[in-house]
Amino acid sequence: MVRRRGLAALFGAVVAGLSAPPADAERLDALAAVVGTGAITCYEFEQAVDTMIRQLKMAGSPVPPRPQVERRVLRAKIDEQLQLQRARQLKLKVDDDEIEQAMAEVEQRNNIPAGSLPDVLRMQGVDFADYREQLRRQLLINKVVDVDLRSKIQVSEESMREYYRKYLANPEPMREVRLARILLALPSEPTPERVERARRRLERIRRRIIGGEKISALAPLLSDGPRASSGGDLGWHFPGAMPKPLRKFLEGPVGSVSAPIRLADGMNLIQITDERWHKPKVGKPYDEVHARHILLRIPEGADEATRARIRYRAEQIAQEMKKASDEEFATRAKEISQGPSSERGGDLGWFRRGEMAKPFEQAAFSLPVGGTSGVVETSFGLHIIRVVGRRHVDPNAFEVHKPKIEQQLRALELRDQMPRWLASLRQNTVVERRSCGVAPDHTPHHASGGRSAAPADG
Repeated sequence: MVRRRGLAALFGAVVAGLSAPPADAERLDALAAVVGTGAITCYEFEQAVDTMIRQLKMAGSPVPPRPQVERRVLRAKIDEQLQLQRARQLKLKVDDDEIEQAMAEVEQRNNIPAGSLPDVLRMQGVDFADYREQLRRQLLINKVVDVDLRSKIQVSEESMREYYRKYLANPEPMREVRLARILLALPSEPTPERVERARRRLERIRRRIIGGEKISALAPLLSDGPRASSGGDLGWHFPGAMPKPLRKFLEGPVGSVSAPIRLADGMNLIQITDERWHKPKVGKPYDEVHARHILLRIPEGADEATRARIRYRAEQIAQEMKKASDEEFATRAKEISQGPSSERGGDLGWFRRGEMAKPFEQAAFSLPVGGTSGVVETSFGLHIIRVVGRRHVDPNAFEVHKPKIEQQLRALELRDQMPRWLASLRQNTVVERRSCGVAPDHTPHHASGGRSAAPADG
């Protein structure tokens, strides 16, 4: 399944990254780095550097010296290569249907008429084949993260209930803050000296931000976080969905900059960039029914004889199903029901009043659990309804909020694990940097066995 997150931003980033003049043959052949079994050409590297500089100018941010941008971009390109190679190790692929679905979502989220994305790209000077390839890469990286990280994240029932008790059990206006950060990643067991160096470095960066520099301009160049290229923006968060050491800081005003904070992924510097308040949504309790059905459609324009024949068959089925078990009803629905739910044994899931056609709703809500209706006619055809379950729902209960709480806590854990995962990929891959005029640096970026002519800025 193609994930929706980031596709709108991806559209802009890919367009910017691919809008560049053609390179000469020498630049296409030259290599900026060899990463394991892959390579980064000088052409794609320099194209990415030009893109970052353009984006900083468009955002009105100060543009640092080109060597600083080059070091940051080289690290990002190396990380991309590492993730793509991990995808090959796992034998992951992205098929054409997934790319088409992603492009349809890009069109929808950017208000582009369906099927018009190729024309929009051409108007911006972007080669459509190049765009598809870059989109394929991003979707492949999403799959790698799913397999290596998301699928392994577990959120305990206790932690979800704790979040509910603190922030949702007693509804009141809630503050949500937008955050940006600069992360200096640390190994799993850093030396005290390395931790102290990271802390001092973040203190210097903190003074620059307090002095007026924008964290959005510094993060792309200095942060090791996965959102560095988007200015370190972490999006909107409720305090309870952030690590405990941050929660007191998050009570501060917009513009607040934290002291360096040691978290699982390294040393962090956080700024509150915006805030908004949410009024509590306190809904009234309601009843729900879980039902299956067998649907026989009546052809449009059917004569009375045809209608009578279909109704007679429906009444026979209804009579047969009166004493049938739920399993028997589901099996019969798979065999004869003409609705889209037939492959699920006619299962319609849970629904409340107002979500179904009126005659269907009246019949379903009047039946006991295990009860089967007679023939019920709606505009869709003739139904035989089986009630599987009933429940009374309190919209403010933990069970209602649980899916969203779990999503928030999983996202928090993923954000913590991502830098360490990337560090492990770097540690297990030989990286050899070559010369494209990349500014030298002295921060190692790979395990033993490789040469490093121009390491990326950490």
